Amino acid sequence: MQHFFQKYFPEWFPVERRKSSYNTLEVVRQGNKLILNAPHTNYSFGTLHEVFRNAFHQLNIDYQNIDNVLILGFGAGSVALVLQIENHCPCSITGVEIDKEVLSLGRKYFQLDKLKNLNLHIADAEDFLSEDVSTYNFIAVDLFLDHRTPQKFLSAVFLKRLLAHLKPQGIVLFNYLLYDFEAQEKAVEFEKNFRKIFQQVRLLTSKKQLKNIVFKGER
Repeated sequence: MQHFFQKYFPEWFPVERRKSSYNTLEVVRQGNKLILNAPHTNYSFGTLHEVFRNAFHQLNIDYQNIDNVLILGFGAGSVALVLQIENHCPCSITGVEIDKEVLSLGRKYFQLDKLKNLNLHIADAEDFLSEDVSTYNFIAVDLFLDHRTPQKFLSAVFLKRLLAHLKPQGIVLFNYLLYDFEAQEKAVEFEKNFRKIFQQVRLLTSKKQLKNIVFKGER
């Protein structure tokens, strides 16, 4: 009976489920595509993909002028593919992801080989920034353990480190999930800190993804 349902209703069953040191991960079918989920949120190529696709659309910038990009919370490569494949950005990309199993699933199911000039690091984002001496035109921050961003990444100290890694006129996009009342309360303080540290702050939202705010700031 299960074989019957798996054959005719494959979207009911995960393509692969994997337990990592940080999460329980599932690759599942959604329509005619695969997405990567954690227990309470999408990690790559589902709603997360749409959040950044919408944010990039609202920026209205010339992607040909972006030389190098840093993605903190690389996931399975969703943000990188939006940049290079959908927006034809000729940039080199440095990706930082703490969970090696996420990168493994990205390579297996989500065609990371399509990306050019990609340099991946398995590391904590804070540790990476403390050692990295490079600066970037563009930094995308998508740091979650399941549905929550660890508190250390919401601090003014971390935001100042992001600023220090931006080139002049560089842009940072920080994805924030309004999952529940606790996250909504923390968002108030986070926005205050963000506005103190970055110039030309803008909140990028979508009518389709009401729980996500992408904070955009410049150096």
